[in-house]
Amino acid sequence: MLPTTASPSAPVTTDAPLAPELVERIAQAIEAGVSVNTRRAYRADWQHFAGWCQAQGRRGLPAAAETVAAYVVALEAEGFAVSTIRRRVATISKAHGSQAPTASNPARSELVRGVVRGITRTRGEGHGQGAPPILPGHVRGMVDRLEGDGVKAARDRALVLFLLTSGVRRSELVGLTVADLDWSDPRGVVVTIRRGKTDQTSITRGRDASTCPVRALRGYLTAAGLGAGPVFRSIDRHGHVSDKGMTGAGVAYVVKRAAEISGMNPAQVSPHGFRAGHVSARRAAGEDAAAVMDTTGHRSVAMLKRYDRASRRFRSDVSASLGL
Repeated sequence: MLPTTASPSAPVTTDAPLAPELVERIAQAIEAGVSVNTRRAYRADWQHFAGWCQAQGRRGLPAAAETVAAYVVALEAEGFAVSTIRRRVATISKAHGSQAPTASNPARSELVRGVVRGITRTRGEGHGQGAPPILPGHVRGMVDRLEGDGVKAARDRALVLFLLTSGVRRSELVGLTVADLDWSDPRGVVVTIRRGKTDQTSITRGRDASTCPVRALRGYLTAAGLGAGPVFRSIDRHGHVSDKGMTGAGVAYVVKRAAEISGMNPAQVSPHGFRAGHVSARRAAGEDAAAVMDTTGHRSVAMLKRYDRASRRFRSDVSASLGL
């Protein structure tokens, strides 16, 4: 498994963070000669990679092949489309070609190419559909079978309901703190999400108390006695709540276990599937793309289409239209 955080074997330097003006200058350089839409994508891709390097304490330019490979693995874990991953690698390649021409290009290394090939084989060429969407019916089944009054059951119920109703990415979930939750509005909870720029989303109270995400989240926080620090935390078999937040792997374990006990195939369930289900369910209910994007943080309608296909299935009776 490639490292996704700084480690002694990874090239870490004290000058890892790129100065904002350098990030901007490189973005301008790699935008030259491309269409407006491609220009926006390149800029966003480069800024995302630069921000990731800064957070991980890694050099961004010139970057080591191991750094770019670890970044690709992190993108795959977040459920990004294969096409998006390839484009981001191409952006990193362009940045090195224009700004560090004398250094070896890490994006063209056999290591990075091998990682991208492996992800492509695993996910399929497709369009980055990844795991199938986890829809409200699936989550109800999970919650019904996550029985018990213990703190771990309370956390697991709150986690699966929060994933579906918030539409957050796994990395956003594990980064959530109690201070990011605003309970002042009786209609629900306002959640501050740490994205490229700070954003907020609102989770409203459910009509059914057993599947109300607000009630479940409040119940878990009370049971765990949490007033500060990470929201979702590791809990041992004795019910002891850790001081540290859950890892992405821990979140995946919880949702797969919840899926298995509800009768689903855990191999087809991932945290990203809840985000896909959030989009699919809301679009199927008739909500416009802008409203969904305001919650999920997607930047374009085109990005929603990879999730939207499920909501459009059987919308037309094709057999009847063909007289069959």
